[in-house]
Amino acid sequence: MKLSDYLVKYLEKITDSVFLISGGGHMHTVDSMGKSKLKTYCCHHEQACALAAEGYSRMNNDKIGVAAVTTGPGGTNAITGVAASWVDGIPMMIISGQVRKEVKLSREDIQMGLRRLGEPQEINLLDVVKPITKYAVCVEEPDEIKYHLDKAYYLAKEGKPGPVWIEIPLDVQTAEIDENNLAGFELPKKAESKIPFDKITDELNKSEKPLMIVGNGITLAGAVNQLRDFIEKTKINVVSAMSGTDLVNDDYPYYLGEQGLSGVETANYAVDNCDLLLIIGTRMQIRNTSFEYKNFAKNAVKIMVDADGAEFKKRTLKIDIPVLADAKEFLEGLSKQDIKLKRWDVEKKPIRYEVNDKYIDVYQFLEALSHKSDYPVITANGMAAETPHQALKLKKGQRLITNTAFGEMGKGIAMAMGACAAINKRPVICIEGDGSIMMNMQELQTIIYHKFPIKI
Repeated sequence: MKLSDYLVKYLEKITDSVFLISGGGHMHTVDSMGKSKLKTYCCHHEQACALAAEGYSRMNNDKIGVAAVTTGPGGTNAITGVAASWVDGIPMMIISGQVRKEVKLSREDIQMGLRRLGEPQEINLLDVVKPITKYAVCVEEPDEIKYHLDKAYYLAKEGKPGPVWIEIPLDVQTAEIDENNLAGFELPKKAESKIPFDKITDELNKSEKPLMIVGNGITLAGAVNQLRDFIEKTKINVVSAMSGTDLVNDDYPYYLGEQGLSGVETANYAVDNCDLLLIIGTRMQIRNTSFEYKNFAKNAVKIMVDADGAEFKKRTLKIDIPVLADAKEFLEGLSKQDIKLKRWDVEKKPIRYEVNDKYIDVYQFLEALSHKSDYPVITANGMAAETPHQALKLKKGQRLITNTAFGEMGKGIAMAMGACAAINKRPVICIEGDGSIMMNMQELQTIIYHKFPIKI
């Protein structure tokens, strides 16, 4: 079997879509994809391929977004999307080409300062992307392809998710392999979490003003139902980080809105005045704590649940009870505890805006949009993200997707393509910025060609 055919056969198990631009450096991969069951979406810029793959992963937690790019500039163009997924903890797989092994830079060549051997579009891309990926490898031995695919997919999803990068030289793409004689990656045994449920339950029951803040880590852990069960059982007040605004719909009486720099007054008041803050699925970035992070929830016992232990050590946040655990495991266990919370009533203050007949206020528009649609909403960054996160009234199960950490322009329509593909081309709404749309305007043609029902 041709290696590129095996690659595509493997991808069919973990995704149903690939976002790509063809090129000589990965021509055999592209050829195999074209003959496969995969839905191939040819974009007009590799940055858009990667951003679409991110949107796909965000919308379909059971699969993974995949982008395929050629060597050299094809790979460098995709880096912005990879970096965005890295800082926001989103799984993604990049399959890139590379020049033939015999004319590819060796490690010795690189160490002596050689930039390239002479093959067009050659660059040492792996050393560029290693700091922003969970796994980056060049497949130089054809019979190791399954091992690298297994390992990459596992690492992309395991713990704190993130992007992975698999580079395949042109001659390796054409190599003949026996798929029945390939060694795989042995999954490591999962360490048992040590969660101090008794201590946490005691703190919750002692609290006079308990509050919970939730983020996208809950979605990534597949724990949305467990979250809803817990808040229905305990009636705890909930605020969301920007990444978790779609976790609790506005009909829940104790949802106080999004917290942080782009949040609402009620949610920020609650954080400032709570005496216990249970943090699940959000890393609490500066947009949550502000630059006055030493005063963040200063009177509260802070309990933080995260799959990444490094988050507990950062100097911008002091955690009293760190819990290294998966959000789903934690919420399932906590729901079994004897929790009797005291009721803390917080007055909800509406967003104020002026209605007039001279122009449409953005908040007025978003309120009207909330009544008309339950389609997933994909946003660009800047004000195209901040206002929807404040003003949209989400229905149960409705998604609101924004990259909260990187802020790159050109995000909206590219990520919307991936999100739309992930739900079999059902309609999505894209709230794009007037400057941002100029960065990837060419993808309007991709939307037209593939008949994506995206409302921009």
